[in-house]
Amino acid sequence: MKEHKYDISIVMPAFNEAENIETTVRNCFSTLDKLGVEGEVVVTDDGSVDDTLKILKDLSAEFTRLKIVIHAKNQGYGAALKDSVLDAGGKYIVSIDSDGQFDISEIPLLIEQKDKGFDVVTGYRKQKKDSLFKVFADRGLNVIVRIMFGVNYRDTNCAFKIYSPGVLDKIKIEARGYQAPTEILMKLRALGYNIGEVGISHFAREKGKSALNPLVTIYKMFTFLVYLRLKIHLYRKKIIANL
Repeated sequence: MKEHKYDISIVMPAFNEAENIETTVRNCFSTLDKLGVEGEVVVTDDGSVDDTLKILKDLSAEFTRLKIVIHAKNQGYGAALKDSVLDAGGKYIVSIDSDGQFDISEIPLLIEQKDKGFDVVTGYRKQKKDSLFKVFADRGLNVIVRIMFGVNYRDTNCAFKIYSPGVLDKIKIEARGYQAPTEILMKLRALGYNIGEVGISHFAREKGKSALNPLVTIYKMFTFLVYLRLKIHLYRKKIIANL
């Protein structure tokens, strides 16, 4: 069992987020201070070619509880999220994106829901602020997930989630891309963990440009979901031992 140095670890991947990362990190520490908990922020710089890493290093001189994981080359969202989780020393893990589209001060909403007896709580974006294409693609993804996995979750791929101690140690995050939040949720459900949902705010990206190619992302998402559905089936049939 991993030793917990902090109450909460806020973890996030970052790729070319020079225009957003400072605000996001500062908001994280401000929220931790307001909650009155001992926490850290773990950011994996996923091979950024802008000033993201430089800004993080500058911030680390101010915030001693900022931990930076460095990928020399871009490995993908899921790989960066996995490495942030592996480096986290908090009892509870909170995952979030680094682009400023979530309100980290809403952590208490997730904690309140978790305290009702859930092992994991995932946010669902009450009103997704994005392009029409991305909004409809996201809705389509949720329909596909519901059909393929027999679930009723509103927004499985929302990055804003909280995990109870040791939960993430039970699975291996395989997705290298943006499939990771859904992968994590479906694997934990297959292992029997109780999963709750709570509505959260979502904001339009104010600065920078998303690294997503929507069509490529949709293709990779669907093919990974097919793989994930098969793997969970094999696990439930006890053909494979781990997820």
